[in-house]
Order: sequence, then structure tokens, then C-alpha cells
Amino acid sequence: MSDEREFDLVLQGATGFTGRLAAAELCKRAPQGLRLAISGRSRERTEALAERLGLPALVTPGLDADATDDLAARSRVVLSCAGPFSRYGTLLVDACARHGTHYADLSGELVWIREMIDRHHKTCSDAGVTLIPASGFDSVPTDLGVQALLSDLGESLPVTGFFAMRGGLNGGTLYSGIALAEEEDPRAPIHPHLLDPDPEAALAATPRAIKRPAVFPIPGRGRWSAPFLMAPVNERVVRRSAALLAEEGAGYGAGFRYDESLLCANRFHAHGMRSLLGIAGQLLASPAGRWALGRFGPSPGQGPSARSIEQGFARLTLVAGALDAPVATRTFSWRGDPSNAITVNCLVQTGLALAAGEARRGGVVTAASALGSRLLERLAGVQALTWF
Repeated sequence: MSDEREFDLVLQGATGFTGRLAAAELCKRAPQGLRLAISGRSRERTEALAERLGLPALVTPGLDADATDDLAARSRVVLSCAGPFSRYGTLLVDACARHGTHYADLSGELVWIREMIDRHHKTCSDAGVTLIPASGFDSVPTDLGVQALLSDLGESLPVTGFFAMRGGLNGGTLYSGIALAEEEDPRAPIHPHLLDPDPEAALAATPRAIKRPAVFPIPGRGRWSAPFLMAPVNERVVRRSAALLAEEGAGYGAGFRYDESLLCANRFHAHGMRSLLGIAGQLLASPAGRWALGRFGPSPGQGPSARSIEQGFARLTLVAGALDAPVATRTFSWRGDPSNAITVNCLVQTGLALAAGEARRGGVVTAASALGSRLLERLAGVQALTWF
């Protein structure tokens, strides 16, 4: 990739709530001399933010083919917070693939990610151009955690993840969820290996899951498990990592599968969280419900207070082997609100790693398959997480 490009890294969608946090974090963490810029749809808001940060400003409407092409051509790396990505991300990803520009985003839109794999994985893999969707809370913590655990164990085992967390919701995330639900029924089943190179072959080769109820007690822990909102994305990203790494002879083995749940204090909490998730799905599935969520939820650009973001957290406990006789357990403790602080740390460090030339492979890939332990070290280095 030519060093003659104007910028080393451009942040698209910088004026939204998460985008503003990411822009500030980039300014704080970028090494001296890294040529940064920010970009957004609104000239007025983008230029005002750029002036406060002391950065160049680009105006890039996501549906403007010329503008997205210009952005990709001018930068070595593009990070994007501008969702929903199925609406505003395709032209930018196309442009990055065309110009050989590394890219990462905050998407958790599985069908769209599959589309990007089909459009660009082969050509970008051949060209060494790295595109990493789902580079935020979904799905970097899960993806890197599973890789680290299995790497240390050196065994092929099933892994179950349990998340405990506290955090708030920003308007951009809610808007993206509503927009996605307008295109796809959130209650529709999703192929468990949708993101694998060959979903049907992967399904046939993967050990079958143990049949469990939606809510169940976790053996030996005094805790209960409930369905987790982000599990559909995290599980499929981890499975894609396993498949991509297997192509290099570094996969997780024939005995691996991954399943994820929410960790709850007791049975009542677990059933309550299952009910809330069901209600959210019902609301998103109906026009009236989507209207109500948009009317009474946070608007795009709004989000939790700085204090709330600082006080948030996520803990991912990974259990290797059977739940009633685990081979090993590891807990990763992440600092800050999951949808804001953790997401921003993951995206920014992914972008800085790409700008530093640390990606091991090209294609439409994952954090674990492209950056692996180096990204985990980066995140630990900025005190985003600890593990035990």
C-alpha cells in the first residue's frame, strides 16, 4: 500500500455519539506522526468537530459513490461508525476493496457481512487488503478471548461463553437496530455457520450442541444462563475465525464449537432477561413497535453520560469442555460501557493495528484471524481489559 496517500487513517461517521468518542480516543492513542482525519455526512458538524480536534475534515455521504471512492483513495485505513451498514456501508467497503484500503467497522449485521464476504473476500485475500467488520463489542472481546483460551490449552474443546455486563444504549445503535429490523425479521432463524467459507460443510462437521433449555442453571457456579442479545453475532464471528485459521493449519480442531449466553444471578433474573429479549424482538418485528422504540428511545447522536460510560463493564467467562466438568475456565474483564467505551477501544486499536501493518492476512476476515494476540496485547496495553 502506497505511503503517498494523504492520510494514514480516516474515521468515517465521526459526528455520531460513538463516532465522537472514537475520534477523541484516536487523538489520544495515535502515535506521533500518524496522519489522521475525520469524515461525516454533515459538512457543518464534521468541520466543527474537526476544528475542536485539530484534524482535517472530509465530507462523505455514505450513499455518494464519488465521495466514498475519494475517501478510500486518500487513506491507507478507514474506520467506520456510520451504520446501519447495510444502508450506508456497502459503497465504502466496495471502494476500500477497489483501492486496496484496509477497513474496519462496528457492524453486527450478519446478512450484510455475508454479502461483503461474497463480494470481496477472494479478491482482497489475494491482494492482502484486510477488511474487518464487527470490530466493536461485537465481536472482538469474544473472538480474542476464545482464541487466547484455546491457544493456551492446546486442545480442541467445545467452549461456552457467559457474559455479565452493565451499560447503556446510544441512539445510533438503536437506530441501526430499527433499520435492520425493517429489512429482516429479528425473530427469523440464522444459519449457525452463516459466515463460514462453506456454511453447510461447517454445520455437518461441527459437534452437535447439547440440548439445553433457554434458561438453565450453570453447574457448580450458583448462577443461571439466559439468552444473550449479541450471541448470534459473536458465535458466528468466532466460528468464522476458526474456519479461516483452519485454512492456515491453526484452527481450533474438530472438537471445537462455541455457544454464548448471558450470566444471571438467579432463576428469576434469567427468566426476566429472557422475557425482555423476547419483548424487544416483538417490538422490532412490528412497525408500531419500531415507531415506539424510535419515539421514546435515545435519538441518533445521544447516549449515556460520561459517568455511566465509565461505570459500565463487561465480563466474559469462557468455559472449555463440559459445563459440569470443565477442563479450564478463564474470565476476561473489560472496562467501561460495552456499547460505547469497549466498542470504541476495540475499533480504535483495530484501526491502529491495521495502520501499523500488523494484519497477518487479507480478505473479509475477523479480529482473531487477522490480528490475533497482537490486538489483545494492544487492548491490554491501554488498560481496556484484564483476564484471569
